[in-house]
Amino acid sequence: MGRPILRLAMRLTRRTRTTAWAVAFACMVLVGSLALVDGLRAGADSVAGRFETGPAVYIRGTDLLESRIPLDGLAGLPDGTEALRVRAGVLEINGLRRDVIVGSEARLVGGTWSTAYPTSSSDLSIDVGLQAAIEAASGRPLEAAAQLTLFSAPPMNVSVVPPPPVSLELLPDSWAWARPELFAASGLAEGLPVQALVSDGPLDPSLVSSLGLSRLEVLGAVAFFRGGLEEAGSALSTLALLIAVVIGLLVYSAMSLEVHGRAAEIRTLRSLGAGPASVAGIYEGQALTLVLLGAGLGSALGVVVAHAVVSFAPLLGLPNVVLLGPPVGPFALALLTSAAAGAVAGIAPSLRAASLARPLREVGRS
Repeated sequence: MGRPILRLAMRLTRRTRTTAWAVAFACMVLVGSLALVDGLRAGADSVAGRFETGPAVYIRGTDLLESRIPLDGLAGLPDGTEALRVRAGVLEINGLRRDVIVGSEARLVGGTWSTAYPTSSSDLSIDVGLQAAIEAASGRPLEAAAQLTLFSAPPMNVSVVPPPPVSLELLPDSWAWARPELFAASGLAEGLPVQALVSDGPLDPSLVSSLGLSRLEVLGAVAFFRGGLEEAGSALSTLALLIAVVIGLLVYSAMSLEVHGRAAEIRTLRSLGAGPASVAGIYEGQALTLVLLGAGLGSALGVVVAHAVVSFAPLLGLPNVVLLGPPVGPFALALLTSAAAGAVAGIAPSLRAASLARPLREVGRS
C-alpha cells in the first residue's frame, strides 16, 4: 500500500505541470539569450582575430568610395603593397540589372605596379558571392558576356571570367573585379586614383602623414561591440537572479496549494507509517522534480530557438556573425538557478505538510 500512496503523493498535477511549463519558458528565455550572447562574443573574437592578424588598410578621409589617393605620390612604399581601386557601377547580365561594386587590385613589385588578374582589360571577374546571387535571381548559369556601366559613362561590353583565384580576406565576396585599364576606359579622369592602400604591416608614419591617410579602424568598432556584449552579459546575469526569484515564487505558490489541497492524502501517508520527515521529503522532492523537468525542457528549447534565430537571420537580410558553441555554461546556470530556487521555495510548503501529518486514528480520537 505504501508505494502506490507514495506515487500518488509524487504525481504531477495540473497545477504543478503548469508551474513546470512556466519554469521551462523562463529557462528557455535565459538559455537562448545567453547562447546568442556567447555566440556573438565568439563571432566578434573571430572577426577581431582576422583583422588583428590581417593586413593594414589605409584610406584618405573616412569613406572608402570617396577616398582618392594619387599614385604619383606613392614613392617609398614597400614591395608587396597593394593599391585598391573601388568603383560603384551597374551590371546587366542574365536579364538582370544590378548595382555592383567593382574593385581592382594592383601590387607593387620591384617598384612597378602590376595586376595579375583578370588578364584582359575587357574582362570582368565576378566573385563567388555575386555569382551565386545572380544565378539564384535569374534561375540560370552565369552568362559569359555582360554590360557594365561605371559612373555616368556609357555602358561597356565585358567578358565574364571566373572568380579571382586569390583575394583579400577582409573584402566581401559580392564584388566584381577588373583591371585598372577598365576604369581608365570609362573615359573619366577619376578612373585612375586609388581608394585604399593595403600592406602586410603598418606603413611609415611620415608617409602616412604626407599623403593624408588614415588607417581603416575596424578593431575600434569590434571593441565597442564587445563592450556592448559585456553589458548584455551583465544584464543577463541580473535576469538570471530575477528568474530565480520568479521560479521560487511559482514553486512556493504551487506547492503551498498542493499541500492545502491534499491534506487528506498527507494524513493517509502518516497513517501508513510515514514520518513527518518522509512527508516533507516527498514534497521537497516534488518541488525539485518539477523545476528540474521545466529547466531541462526549457534549456533545450532555448538552444533550439538560438539556432533558429541564427539560421533565419540571413533570410531577413541581417548579418550573421554568431558562432554558436556547446551551451554548457547557460545550461549549467539554468539548472543550478532553477534547482536552488526550487529547493528554497519548497522548504516552507514541505514543513507545512509535515506539520499536517497526523495519523487518521489520531484525528478520529481528537
